[in-house]
Amino acid sequence: MNERRARSCHKLAVRQCVLLFVLLSAVYHSNLRPIASGDSLPASLIPFSILLDGSIALDRFGPYMSQHVRYASAVLHKTGGHWYSAYPIAGPVLATPLYLPIAFVPWLGRQPPGTLISIARVAEKVVAVALAAAAAISLLVLLHRLTSGRTAWMLTLLFALGTANWSTSSQALWQHTFGQLAIIGCLYSIERWSASPSEARWYWIAGAFAACALAIRPTDVALMPALAAALWLRPARLVDYIRVFVPPFLAAVLIAAYNVAVFHSFADGYPAKLGGDFFEGLLGILLSPGRGLFVYTPIAIFALAVFAPGARESREQHRLVVIAAGVFSLLHIALIAIWPVWWGGYCWGPRLLTEICAPLMILIAVGMPAIRCRSLKWVFAMMAVYCCLIQALGVYFYPKGRWDHLPVSVDDDPGRLWNWADNPVIRTAHGGVAWEPYSIAAAAATGGRPAAAKKLRQLGISAY
Repeated sequence: MNERRARSCHKLAVRQCVLLFVLLSAVYHSNLRPIASGDSLPASLIPFSILLDGSIALDRFGPYMSQHVRYASAVLHKTGGHWYSAYPIAGPVLATPLYLPIAFVPWLGRQPPGTLISIARVAEKVVAVALAAAAAISLLVLLHRLTSGRTAWMLTLLFALGTANWSTSSQALWQHTFGQLAIIGCLYSIERWSASPSEARWYWIAGAFAACALAIRPTDVALMPALAAALWLRPARLVDYIRVFVPPFLAAVLIAAYNVAVFHSFADGYPAKLGGDFFEGLLGILLSPGRGLFVYTPIAIFALAVFAPGARESREQHRLVVIAAGVFSLLHIALIAIWPVWWGGYCWGPRLLTEICAPLMILIAVGMPAIRCRSLKWVFAMMAVYCCLIQALGVYFYPKGRWDHLPVSVDDDPGRLWNWADNPVIRTAHGGVAWEPYSIAAAAATGGRPAAAKKLRQLGISAY
């Protein structure tokens, strides 16, 4: 009877996860467009190159992009007669299996580069949505180990719809989109080895996820101290340290070898230059109206509840994942604070802090016992609603208002990020809904692909 009940509960949980994936996918696709960037263009093309040409080089697209895409020199690197992405390639390479259906489309390989780029931009959104929804489900599985089922679902939906997982990760193939799954997987493994310290596999799995995160985005190196802190608190044996850190070490060797072969240096084509003013960057990424975490995702402040006396029992029970999530979040914030372009260029909200959204939800989950009084619950609920609304603004309205580049580019005048009277939230809201994708869809529904193509030309929309 118990086995039958367990199987029934497992089937119900699987059905719930599938339903959540479908519902989130529908919400993430509901704006009918990718909110992409030049930074994500190479990531959208690498799977096509692998499946159509059997190569990570972008030789099919490089010559065309150099002539027709104004920012091609910033996102592509030409060496030895071949074209490569200027960004880390691990994310799109790992995501290539999701593109396998295109390998069975016979006419695809015969399409000109411009057409393939347009198709890649559509596929980019589909894959980004799948990865973002999968990140939410992975977080749900982890949160079920940390808090009650009801709270786990509530925080998962808040992560899915009230953080950059919606406005950033689900909209284009940013490095954050790939990295979130690896970070959640690493933290889940830490929670598992906390519960089963003798199971060697969870140390290897944690290391493997950390290796993927490091390869996907260099700033995820902050996971290494987080892992070390969790191992030290355990306390772990030397063999456990080896199991955890061998995979990231091998990943670092592979990354260095690739960079030397392609870019002739240990850094890739988009090397880190951590020379910014720490306090200026820290205040900017936390408090500025242009990119502040507490402006766009104020619910993050409740992560501090994990250190309150009321959360002591929960904190002690899950102390390894708490210390790992906390160390990673703090170090990641510090790294972005000293990044010269801490605002992340043209984007919605604190894009460069996307990786800490899931760790913050983990800290909130463990700290929930401290959020008991009615007033705190009301504040939490109001902040949660606000977070979802401001993310929806980024999904359905941005970039209306053109705040990023009018009256002058934010990259040329970052002081604009502190303008409370004219900030992205107000300007974008006044700009109205981005209705163009719906008009294109309506044209396609009534007149087919030619009508949709004509509407694209009329609206001046480019795949780039």
